[in-house]
Parts: sequence; structure tokens; C-alpha cells
Amino acid sequence: MGFNRKKSWLKKGLALMTSLTLLMGTIGCGGQTEETTSSKAPEETKKEESGQETAASSGNAFEELSLEGVELTIWAPIYWVGKTMTYDDNEAWQKVQEETGVKLTFIHPPAGEETEQFNLMIASDSLPDIICTGWGGDGLFIGGRDKYVEDEIIIPLDDLIDTYAPDYKEAIEKVVVKEQQKDFYTDNGSLTAFYAISPYEEWCYNGILIRQDWMEELGLERPYTMEQYENVLTQFKEKKGAQSPLILPKSGIDGNSGVFMTAWEIGPGFYQENGTVKYGPIQTEFKEYLKLMNDWYEKGLIDKDFSTRDDDAMKRMMTTGVSGMIIHSPDTVGSWMNGVSPIMTGGYPVLKEGERVNYRLTNYQVRPQFSYSITTACKNPEAAVKFLNYGYTKEGYMLYNYGIEGETYNLTGETVTYNGIEYPLVEYTDKMLNNPDYPVLDAILTFKTHMGPFIRFEHEGNPALDMQNAEIRKALTEEADTGLNIPMTTLNAEEGKEYARIMNQIQTYQDTAVLQFIMGTKSLDEFDSYVSDMKKLEIETAISFQQAALDRYNNR
Repeated sequence: MGFNRKKSWLKKGLALMTSLTLLMGTIGCGGQTEETTSSKAPEETKKEESGQETAASSGNAFEELSLEGVELTIWAPIYWVGKTMTYDDNEAWQKVQEETGVKLTFIHPPAGEETEQFNLMIASDSLPDIICTGWGGDGLFIGGRDKYVEDEIIIPLDDLIDTYAPDYKEAIEKVVVKEQQKDFYTDNGSLTAFYAISPYEEWCYNGILIRQDWMEELGLERPYTMEQYENVLTQFKEKKGAQSPLILPKSGIDGNSGVFMTAWEIGPGFYQENGTVKYGPIQTEFKEYLKLMNDWYEKGLIDKDFSTRDDDAMKRMMTTGVSGMIIHSPDTVGSWMNGVSPIMTGGYPVLKEGERVNYRLTNYQVRPQFSYSITTACKNPEAAVKFLNYGYTKEGYMLYNYGIEGETYNLTGETVTYNGIEYPLVEYTDKMLNNPDYPVLDAILTFKTHMGPFIRFEHEGNPALDMQNAEIRKALTEEADTGLNIPMTTLNAEEGKEYARIMNQIQTYQDTAVLQFIMGTKSLDEFDSYVSDMKKLEIETAISFQQAALDRYNNR
């Protein structure tokens, strides 16, 4: 897999598309000692040629503010796919400090304890300068970011961004399509975070993945209907000796895309039908999904211990022939299967040939995961804003996406254009792609950043995305619709607190019941009782909160 090979198919593929222990400190933002120069935004060259000035080049407060010697503390969950590494181990984060003059101190909560540690941090008297949400995204701010502004935890950034983050503001207005620009604002109309911005809708990163060598050896066609899927799993079991042909997600439901479940035109959680919010796991159709999963489980087509599997166990099962089908990321599973078998994706499961699923994982141009907000503890928020602006300049987004030029990548001289803006294409070096000490999933964490406060090129900038995985992800994006999806809504403070209480008890009860239904320890004759219990646990109140949030979003 090399980016030199990638760039040719990538340009074709893109043209088809449209042609991605609580450790606290109270180190306040430090002082300023000397002036730094600003970086160019994607459109700046065009503006200079036309005689227009950008905010970053007009000799204003932005340019006059030096970052040299500024110290910032950042609370940030660790992005991990391969090894778990701190950001102090990451060469891109170290280079960012060298380029901007800022000294960063990272505070990493233990893996698996991010939400608990976030809440402890918020309740403490010791806030960092900047909070990164990690995978929790906006959902980590229960009740919405407006509440955390009102509670004086984070600060509104509108005026600061206008002055000290011109490249970020310009990216929102020119890189993002008009209808999605409101995703950057709260219901109160405020900017409160620096989000990753994708110049396009990134391809889906989750779906049904199958061992291609087994499919070819058995002469099997790509499955679409439930009957076809059952036939594939049965042949894997009978002819390949697979003890656990299909590995289901731990909860028994794929919460990202809802595959298998969405064949019944319901979502894996909250979804909408023509503006009316519903909850998939209490619909009558959900019983039919459970009936099928229970049937497959009884036939030995589903891993008996799927509810206890972690990624290491899944990897062993897929690579050793215990399993041949999984619901997961093609980038991750493709890396697992390298040297064992190519992978392919099945079609979105449907009940009848020719039907089309109306729900899938959707990536918007704004990415709330690993977004950055500035706290009230920051003594120099102007410097923090200017520092975060760096990722939306050309120098910044090239460093975050690809690493260090000449070390991890070289420019090809070619470009790709999105929304009238040209971006350079690169060729990854062996340091990134064929490093004997860092498999590609570890290289991503060591030499570049995979998600954060920058213009993010998931397709071009992901060294784990080889040609085959890209085709899989492209198919997962193009072969289903999104009419049932709920957009990026926000619960308000009053709703958020109650919603968190309700959904905590709902999720606990639901997870247990779903596993019991699938594994046969609870009869499906009790499904109506299960739904009744879910209503007693106030799922209908939670639905009403989601409905109100959707209505507010539509009125932004």
C-alpha cells in the first residue's frame, strides 16, 4: 500500500464522488515575548492575487499577538487504534509546538474512564486551559455547550474567533456547504469549539466485512438479503469450519450503522420519520430483528461469546479462521487481515432483493469528535484561540494530516479541488507506510494526527486507507440513504440532565434484555413486557427531548 499508488485511484474515486487517574494542573496561559508570523489559509493566495487582504495579513491584532512562550494545558483523551500513546510521543504535536512557539502540557485520562474523568474535572476547582472531548464529542457536554458557557466552564468564542482565528472562520464559511454551517453553532447561535472540518462527506467507516478468500473459494456472491447472508454464514460454518461465523457488536446492535436491524426501516437508536423522532429498540419491527438474531445464534452462526469480545479477541478470531464476518471498520479489519486475506463488504442487508436501506452512518463536514473548547481558567484565551487557528492554515493542516514534509511525506505536485479550493496531494514515505517499528495503525498515532482541530483530509490523509478499503468505504456510503438519520442536534440544559438519567437506566436495561433475547435466555414472548418496561423507564420522555432538539435544530 503506498500513497503513490493511492493518489491515482483516489483522484478517480473523488471525481466519482463529486466530482473524513485524573491528572489535573492549573498552568494558565503564559505570556508573550516575540512576534510570530501567520500562515496562509486555503484561499489566501487567490485573495492576494486579486488585491484582497485576509485578516491574517492585514497587520491587525491577530498578527501582533505573539505565541512565543505561551503555555497551555490541554485535557485530551487519547485517540487510539493501535497502541495507546500519549501526545508527548506524537511527532506532529511536538512540531506544532516548535512552529507556533507554544508549550503544551497534555493531561490524558485513563482509557475507558474518559466520561467519568471529564465529569470529575468539571466538578473540580482545577480546569485546564483547553478541553478536548475525545470520541465523546458534543455528547460529553451533557445539556449542550450553552449550559457549560452559562455555568462558566467554557467560554463563548465568537468575538475571539473573529479576531484571532480568521482561518477557522474562513474555513467554516468557505469549506463547509451552506446547509451544514449551522452545525458549528449552538442552539443559542454561539461558537464554542474548534471542530475538525472535512472538505467533503467522509466515507463510512463501519459496516459488514467478510473474508474475501472464503467467498471466492466457496464460489459465493456478495450477499444482500437475509437469506443470502444466512447461506454465507452457514457455508462458513460447514465448509470452512468457522466456529463463530459472525461476530456481532457487544450490545447485539450495531450502534453506528444499524446493519441487519435497518432492514426493517428502523434505526439502532433514535431516528426520524418525516420529522417525527422514534426509538428503534422499542418498535414492533425490532422484535423481528431479535427473532432473526436468536435463530442464527441457535444455529451457531453467531459467536456465542460476542458480548465479551474486545478488539484483540476479534482480531484473533478473524485471522485464525474462527470467524469470517464482522461488523467493524474496514481500515482496522483490513490491517488485521493484511497477509491473511483481502476483505470485502456485504451489501446493506434487506428483506427483499432490490430494497434499499434508508439509514447509515453519516459523517458531516463538522466532526465533533476531538473538538477543542477553551475554559474560564485560561488566563490568555486570545493566545489559545490563535494557537487553535493554526490547524486551519495550510502549514497547520498539512502537518496535522501528513506529518513532517520530507520525513513522512513528499508533495507530488498534484492537487485536488473541493468547493473551488485547491489542496496539495502527497506521497507517504516508508517511514509512515513500511516502518518496521511502527505498523501503520501505530504510525498514525506517532507521526501525524488522525482527528483534531484542523481541516481534515480523511481520504487523502489516512495511510491505513488502501485502495481496497477505500472502495469498501465508498460502497458503504453510496449504497444506503440517510432519510431516517437525525442531524447534529443538541439537548438543552434542562433536557440534558434528565436525558442522561433516563438513558443511563434505559441503556443498562436494554443491553441486558437484548442479549437475553438473542441468546435465548429470555423468550421473545416477553417482548411486549420489555417495551412496557422501557416506557416505565421513561423512554418516551427521552424521545420527546430528542424531538424538541430536532425542532430547534430545524429552526436554527
